[in-house]
Amino acid sequence: MISRRPRYRANGVTLPEVLTAAIVLTVIVGSVSAIYAAAMRGWYQGASLAYAEQKASWVIQRAAPDIQQALSITPASSPYDTLCIAVQLPAKTYDGYSGVYLNQVSTDAEGNPYLMPGNYAVYYRGDEYGNLDVDGDRIWRRLTLPDGTLIKQQEIADNVVDNPDDGTGTPKPMFIYWPDIYRLRSVEVTITIQETRGHRTATASMAGELTLRNN
Repeated sequence: MISRRPRYRANGVTLPEVLTAAIVLTVIVGSVSAIYAAAMRGWYQGASLAYAEQKASWVIQRAAPDIQQALSITPASSPYDTLCIAVQLPAKTYDGYSGVYLNQVSTDAEGNPYLMPGNYAVYYRGDEYGNLDVDGDRIWRRLTLPDGTLIKQQEIADNVVDNPDDGTGTPKPMFIYWPDIYRLRSVEVTITIQETRGHRTATASMAGELTLRNN
């Protein structure tokens, strides 16, 4: 009688199985990487747009109280007339009892009350050093005494770029006066910011019409 040895299968995996697993793993990793990369591009694009919108909106919000309470508004001379304005504010007196600043009021020869003129708030486009510049990438606010003495200078926003075309082939002015500078009732402020996050760039423009209460 002839005896046969039982056949045993060696433990482990074969080369085809290894190759198949490697291919499947490569496909999975590649798919996950592509999805992750697309998600990150979308996130950076959204973040860039959000930052741009936030900065542009902040400029308008910061200028709003100054322009709305202005006694007068004077644009700069050409070529800066569309990107620099000087806003004269009412004179203020600090009320220690209520803890707020109150407008100073006087009366004319006929006994009519009027707001006394005070400091100037100047908004303009400039360079990183605060100099007025038609190609500057910053928005600045300068607070000065009536004689021009500087009180404070503050950068409001960076990464400023030209506004979109206004239909005439030139960028829309930062400041537009309605109905005009001589019969001023409101100022339209338009700011455009360009932000980059993770090599993704987005541009946002914000516009707001600010009505003068004291005119």
